Amino acid sequence: MKLNHTNYHSHCDFCDGHAPMQAFVEAAVAEGLTAYGVTSHTTFPTPGKSLQPDTYKLYFDEFFRLKELYRNRIELYVGLEIDYLDEVRNPRLQFYGTLPTDYTIGAVHFVANERGEWMCTDGNHERFRENIALYFGNDIRRVVELFYAQSRCLIACGNFDIHGHPDKIALNASLFDPAILQESWYEELAYNHICSLAGGDFLVEVNTKALEQHNRIFPGIEWLPLVRRLGLKLVVNTDCHDTDKVLSGRVATLQLLRDAGIDKVWELHNGRWGEVEIRI
Repeated sequence: MKLNHTNYHSHCDFCDGHAPMQAFVEAAVAEGLTAYGVTSHTTFPTPGKSLQPDTYKLYFDEFFRLKELYRNRIELYVGLEIDYLDEVRNPRLQFYGTLPTDYTIGAVHFVANERGEWMCTDGNHERFRENIALYFGNDIRRVVELFYAQSRCLIACGNFDIHGHPDKIALNASLFDPAILQESWYEELAYNHICSLAGGDFLVEVNTKALEQHNRIFPGIEWLPLVRRLGLKLVVNTDCHDTDKVLSGRVATLQLLRDAGIDKVWELHNGRWGEVEIRI
């Protein structure tokens, strides 16, 4: 088995991915991945591509069709990326427990202003900039504080297997204000959140999605010494939305981990999570 050639966070056209599920599986096979996980977004609070009540069954039916079709070529797993939105809409929602997932990813993509209007903190930066003006009067600090408040609620909520991209707000926030990541108030928020991941009953994702274009991983490269000291259980994922990105940034990220003194990551094989050495 070729270790470290895995990806457990991916999207397809059941949510905001840009190709059918089978196209992503075929790309994973072509790249020689040993294990691959499909993790569509659960229903968003705003208009957007995510699973809807009438598409969950179609999503799982298609996955199990592909799992059988490719059973001798790659280990396939199915999950969901579940947002913490509020006390009702979160990973503890009873409905998610009825679904045949292999694992779930808990994440934060949305914050709400004082009028209860939801804004996505992820994705296209120009849209992010427009929404900051529209919903928060260009108060980037307020958006960042709300993102980390939501993240604290996610940790308290639990009931997920992987914490997805813990500090992903760093990318759009730094594009909005290049100096923001060096602000003491930001550093304190990010530091406290990463420290809160220690001892949690979940894996922590090192997300490689933005490395090639923006030289940023989540958690950020600057936080890797802290990640090592805390002994976090790490899983490296690409969070791909395009078929040519199923391994995007993965090898370089594994090298960054090794350079920071981290020599092991977690992988799912034969239905069980386990720790493996980083081999590049």
